[in-house]
Amino acid sequence: MQVSEDGLWVWNGTEWVPNENAETAQASEPVVEQVSEPVVAQAPAAEVAAAPAMVNPAMAVAPVMQAQAMPMQAMGGTGEWKIQTANYGLFFTKLLAFLLTALTLGFGLPWAKCMVMNKWASNVRIDGRRIVFTGTAGQLVGVWIKVFLLSVVTIGLYYIFAGYKAINKYIDAHITWA
Repeated sequence: MQVSEDGLWVWNGTEWVPNENAETAQASEPVVEQVSEPVVAQAPAAEVAAAPAMVNPAMAVAPVMQAQAMPMQAMGGTGEWKIQTANYGLFFTKLLAFLLTALTLGFGLPWAKCMVMNKWASNVRIDGRRIVFTGTAGQLVGVWIKVFLLSVVTIGLYYIFAGYKAINKYIDAHITWA
């Protein structure tokens, strides 16, 4: 957690909140600042040319500290992702999936999606651990038929607003650690 320079505020990830661990003597002193004009930070000329000019009026808010970018990390690991792309298997798998879908007029989509997801998951390593796609085309057919029928009945509106999410939700729910 980041603490403000005066120690009175703590950044909890979404907003500045009062620091419960701050010294009571320091917290009891009110901080009053009179501002007659908006405060504008001066930046080097190169940054000024690259960014649009914005003026924010001074408000009674918690102090703003410059956030430091921290990489997303897996539990207890380095968060390093590796996708093996040396072989061209995924390209040909996607090409085969497209042909399967096109030749079956879309009815082969569940099998094509499962085929691509199995190949993709077999090439991904996160912190050296493999992931696997545990879904089957037979299970995805049920989801796909529901989406297809509701899309036909609603003239495509169901697919636009919810249908495509149902298929992706099924795929996301069936990706696990190996």
